[in-house]
Amino acid sequence: MTFSSQNQFILQIIRVPLTSQDALNSISNLESKGEVDLLSDGKAGYVDVLIPPRSPHSRLLAALGGVVLTRDVGKKVEEERGSLLKTSPLKQGDFSYDTYHDLETMYTHLEALATKHADKATTFDLPGDTYEGRKIRAIRITKDIQTAGSEDKPLLWVDGGIHAREWVSPATVMYIADAFLGEVEGEKEEEVGEILDTFQVVIAPCINPDGYVHTQVERLWRKTRKPSGCRGGVANWFGGCFLEQCFGVDPNRNWGPVGVWNTTGVQNNPCSIVYPGTGPFDQANTAAVRSYLESQQSKLQLYVTYHSYSQLFLTPVGYSAEVVPEDNAHYLAVGEAVVRALAARHDTEYTAMRSGELYPASGDSPDWVYLELGVRDSYTVELRDTGEFGFELPPEQIL
Repeated sequence: MTFSSQNQFILQIIRVPLTSQDALNSISNLESKGEVDLLSDGKAGYVDVLIPPRSPHSRLLAALGGVVLTRDVGKKVEEERGSLLKTSPLKQGDFSYDTYHDLETMYTHLEALATKHADKATTFDLPGDTYEGRKIRAIRITKDIQTAGSEDKPLLWVDGGIHAREWVSPATVMYIADAFLGEVEGEKEEEVGEILDTFQVVIAPCINPDGYVHTQVERLWRKTRKPSGCRGGVANWFGGCFLEQCFGVDPNRNWGPVGVWNTTGVQNNPCSIVYPGTGPFDQANTAAVRSYLESQQSKLQLYVTYHSYSQLFLTPVGYSAEVVPEDNAHYLAVGEAVVRALAARHDTEYTAMRSGELYPASGDSPDWVYLELGVRDSYTVELRDTGEFGFELPPEQIL
């Protein structure tokens, strides 16, 4: 980000409706120049812009129909980050959903689950290390996991945390792991048991660990952390950057297939939050997930990735507004069922739609799974809320 690591107490969030291509172009131009930061990618029909309140560009955003959502971003950010950093270490096996947890606490809990439920769960790390040397840890859950045949069952994949600042995503995915092992939602034991009789469930709560750890320093960071070039492509004589050293790639614009990657909804400025990288899978974390999913292609039946925010259930495809899958009736039925279930459980209003319907974006993970691996059921869930708190969602709204 350009200025989110500076004094965040002088920043505000303005929501701008994307009523025309001109509006999108104007905002994208400001973002590419480093004048504003974008907090959402437009899939809900609007974009949330982080900007200093006295910025000369405030008038342009107002003219585009922008309204102020938050006037004191820094206060929220510091309170939330402080809460995370002050959290007392938990005993192994203890976990809670009244706060957000750091990466090691989540990994420790996965290990404790596997130890406690050794007949149903085991942990493993995806191949390789991230740029900063971290592992991407996953947990595999199924009935009679120690038997040889358990690895041959159809596979359901769930991941979170691909965008670092979306803290509610890893928290939600951790809750899903707890639910499959009866640590929560105990009343659903019979239903869960039927799923685990037939399927193996692989859950990776945080597939961008470098970015997630960095959000404890720069709360609104979105991307990976590998240096990605210089703003404007302008390097100095000493190998540094004249304007700004850029870091990271948007890991949800970094997937293939070739021919779809880097075609829409991206910026080729390496400082942009939607910079897709120099090629598909040039980031260690996306390459690691790809490697594992390719190895499981013949068994993979479901791919679900959790993001925030906007309260959306997104179906294929994301790279085009015009491309409608032949089996779109299936996605309409699935979307309707998911929206109904969420409303019944949490009294929250979600919208189901094709991922590219309002704001196409190429190179996201569900499109790659759908197009390259041929997995019909490949979805994105955009969690709470619709912008009141955004990425700083209070912990009491995790569940």
